Amino acid sequence: MGGAERQLSGLATLLRREGEDVDVLTYRSGDFHSPELRQAGVRHTCLNWKGSDAGLIRRIAAHLKENGTQVVISFLVGANIKACLAHMLYPEFKLVVSERNCNTSMLPHDRFRFILYGTQADSVVCNSFAQTDFVSRHCPGLRMRLETIPNFVDLDKFYPPSEGHRRGDGPLEVVTVARLSPRKNAMGLIRAATDPSLSNVRFHWYGVPRGSAYERRCRKLIRRKGLQDRFIMHSAVDNPAEVYRSADAFCLCSFYEGTPNSLAEAVCCGLPAVCSAVSDNARYVIPGRNGFLFNPHESRTLVKALHKLASLTPEELRACSAESLEIASDNFSKDLFIKRYIDLLRGLAGGPEGKS
Repeated sequence: MGGAERQLSGLATLLRREGEDVDVLTYRSGDFHSPELRQAGVRHTCLNWKGSDAGLIRRIAAHLKENGTQVVISFLVGANIKACLAHMLYPEFKLVVSERNCNTSMLPHDRFRFILYGTQADSVVCNSFAQTDFVSRHCPGLRMRLETIPNFVDLDKFYPPSEGHRRGDGPLEVVTVARLSPRKNAMGLIRAATDPSLSNVRFHWYGVPRGSAYERRCRKLIRRKGLQDRFIMHSAVDNPAEVYRSADAFCLCSFYEGTPNSLAEAVCCGLPAVCSAVSDNARYVIPGRNGFLFNPHESRTLVKALHKLASLTPEELRACSAESLEIASDNFSKDLFIKRYIDLLRGLAGGPEGKS
């Protein structure tokens, strides 16, 4: 199940817990997350549509009308556009679109989407402050309807090890959890790992798809630099929480991000972090407090940040871990996530009472 589905399922469950009448509407085949939704008492309606998009939009509008829906919260670009078009046919509900991209430029299809938001959406929820800023700058007409609600992290799954993070006599274990791609700057991290000042650091990258051209380039560079024992590439795992708990620190060297789920999960597991100073990262990695930041376009700053991390004593690493946990509790709890949505819905005319 993808990150957006986890957030949508969690939101539906939390709204139901608050006493709201919630129906999760999907339109493609697949079980989505039905067992968890059923356990929480959330209805899941799957239209299992196989016809045209125009017909699907009419069917969505009809379903909303039949059920007397008062508020719709749509997730992902395709669903947002369909919800806007359904709103044209049945404008009796309040529409909240969830903007989960992190744009770096305004392309024609982006402009089309934002024009639709401007005419149909009552609120636009971005899951990163970087995207809120982007939409505000490029679409000033949406500014008064923008909200920022970062993703939540399930703290029942993502928590620090009971004994805490303690570096022993072996290498400092640094983990990255991210799909291997040029955007994530894996080549930059591999090159940084060759610096003599980092000889006592071992890197683990989880999220490596087999057979991609970029994977082959990365593995070739690792072999050429003689890093086979210090830069280990792993496939994606089903339980990343265990990966975080087995590490001493987290690293994410992307060229751009929104609010990275992996960074949020890592700080919830109490990891110190070294991250590129882009997008929202500086909100959750405070230099000298729970980690260090660097410019992903300047390799020497990455080496410097990693060296600072590697130079920390076990006591200083534990202090960073405690700071990460404090930052996590201030930003990524389910209670904070649902409070932000409840406040938003209560601010809309008609409120959250009734069906959503």
